[in-house]
Amino acid sequence: MTKKHKFLRFLGVLLVALLILLPIWQSHQMSYTDDIQVPQSKTATVFVPGYRGNWISFGGMIYRLNHQGIATKALVAHVAKDGQVTFDQKAKVAANNPMVQVLFKDNRHEHKQAQQLQGVLKALKTKYHITQVNLVGHSTGGNIVFDYLTNPKLRNSDVPTTVKFVNIATTFPGDAHKGKYLPKNLQVLNIAGDIWHAGTDGGVPLQQDLALGDIVRPYVARYQEQIVEGSPLTVYHSLLHENGRVDLIISDFLFRIDKF
Repeated sequence: MTKKHKFLRFLGVLLVALLILLPIWQSHQMSYTDDIQVPQSKTATVFVPGYRGNWISFGGMIYRLNHQGIATKALVAHVAKDGQVTFDQKAKVAANNPMVQVLFKDNRHEHKQAQQLQGVLKALKTKYHITQVNLVGHSTGGNIVFDYLTNPKLRNSDVPTTVKFVNIATTFPGDAHKGKYLPKNLQVLNIAGDIWHAGTDGGVPLQQDLALGDIVRPYVARYQEQIVEGSPLTVYHSLLHENGRVDLIISDFLFRIDKF
């Protein structure tokens, strides 16, 4: 057997193993939210991916929350390089905790994306009559959301009111004085990963992530932080949004008014 044939055989075995293990792994992640029941509302939850983020970035979390009946995958917002927004509707946008996945064509320039995020939110209000939103950002997606929220010119009467902001694994260098521009009634949840108590998620140092508290706590209605501990397979920087415990933490914060 040639090296090429051996390599192809190895890939085949690996693919079969993944096909067998992936459903088992996904089922385990969903088990964290098996017993959760939440009220339903028309407040939309908008997911913003990080640097070079795509449909995979929040696709798993949205799938799990939709499958568990916690929220509904309602819309995918496609943002062209010029900021033009088009929607791919997956379900009725109603009082069913609708979720909106944002996909930027230009996904490498966070300040530009913050301005384009306003276009998405404006379109949600105009086309779907959404008046309140929650914003969830992972990595640089958290910076995009933060840039949007700390720019009063972007948060005008044309966009929905942001009720809650979930930040996952993000640092905010140079933003120490921008917290004063945040909406006063905003509620913030900051999630950080810690691999084996090493003080990092493998991409973001724990203390740099938690520094968000010093920036926002004096200016918002509520600030909470959650440290998720575990192995690299569960809390590595790019895997935090695939962690079932993170699903549960976010669901509690966004949808269960009796928690946090």
